[in-house]
Formats: sequence, C-alpha cells, structure tokens
Amino acid sequence: MKRRPALPTHPAHWPPAARIALLLVAALACAASGLVLYAHERSALRQAAENLRHSLQSRLTDALAKTSGLPAMRAQENRLGMRLLVAQEQLWPQDGHADAGLLQLKLARRAEECGLEMASFKPLPPAHAEISVGGEYAGLLRFVELVTRPPLPVRIESMELAVHATRDGGQALLMKAVLGAARRDADTQTQP
Repeated sequence: MKRRPALPTHPAHWPPAARIALLLVAALACAASGLVLYAHERSALRQAAENLRHSLQSRLTDALAKTSGLPAMRAQENRLGMRLLVAQEQLWPQDGHADAGLLQLKLARRAEECGLEMASFKPLPPAHAEISVGGEYAGLLRFVELVTRPPLPVRIESMELAVHATRDGGQALLMKAVLGAARRDADTQTQP
C-alpha cells in the first residue's frame, strides 16, 4: 500500500485544486456571515417598523375613541351657550343701556369665536364703546354679523379697516369701530 504524502502546512505549497477549494470555502464563509448580518439588520428594521405601526395604530384607535364623543360634547356646549345667552338676555337692560363689562364680555367672546384678537376696548358714555379687533377679513365679517344679531344686539356707529403688521411679521386687518347697545324698542318698531 502506497501512502499519499501529506499536504505541506502552508497553503502556498498546496496544489492548485486544494488552494481553489480553500478560497471557495473562505469566500462562502464570508458570504454566509455577511448574509447573516444583513438578515439580522433587516429583521431589526422590520421589528422596529412593526412596533411603530402598532404604536400608531393604538394612537389612532385612542384618537377615534376620543372623537366619537365629540358630537355629544359639541351639543352640550351649544346647550350651555344657549343657557348663557338666555341668562345674559335677562341681565341686558330693556332700554338698551348696557354696562361696559357685559358689552366687553360679549365682544371678547365673539372675537375669540371668530379667531380674532381684541386689541383694545374703551367704554364711552352712554352705553357705547370704541374697540380695535385684528384678524382675517372673513373673521371680521363673521364678528360683525354675530354682534349685530339678537340676543343682545349691538349697533355699529362707525367702522374703519386698516392693514397692520402682526407680531409674527405678517399682515392682518385691524378694525376700529364705535358701537353701542341697540335699543330693543327701536328694533321692534323697524320690523314689519
């Protein structure tokens, strides 16, 4: 029996077929380890995306649950607003001479509803006030509409619109007006 000679210890002395086999094994080992690292990184990214999806889905569910009660809360707000208007109407003097505090309260609330900023309020005798309100044109129109209709109507004596700079560097309209409480007996006489 003939014994095969052992391979030399250094791969440089190996025959070409053995060296090629060693290079293939090393290349396959490197490719396999790279594939494992790539798959691990992709798995971590997929897990993070899945966690984010679950988090967003739970936040959406919570938001939908909160908004489902919104119509009931709006209806309650409307009922309370009507009760407040009825209570204020009882406080409004029949002759139309409103005190400055009640007039300022009404105007401030209406300005806030219309997204406007009340810049100034100056009471004038008798039952009149000079105001400055700033904001968008549509908000100013809505404000005039709301304050001039019952209950507690206000009559606008004079009005001036001007463009002014806002705090954030933009531009908005500024309405300066003199107004007073409308007399109810005059309102009822003008209606057919």
